[in-house]
Amino acid sequence: MAKEPDSLILTLLRELRAEQGATREDIRDLRDQMMQMRKDMRDWQETTATATGFAMHANLRNQALEAEIADLKRRVETLERAK
Repeated sequence: MAKEPDSLILTLLRELRAEQGATREDIRDLRDQMMQMRKDMRDWQETTATATGFAMHANLRNQALEAEIADLKRRVETLERAK
């Protein structure tokens, strides 16, 4: 028997299947990229929060040191006046 030529419908279905596979791969790639972006954003947020916390802590520590220095200056002045 002679082989029958492929029908137009089967050809179109094969093309659609191939396109669908390519689209599926593109979506997987995009999903992976989105997951990486989300991870990068979480890391950035954590880094920013940590840096802000360090800055706030340094500011509080600086204020405490300034208050302690001011207190020591007052004590020295009091001792010098008492001489």
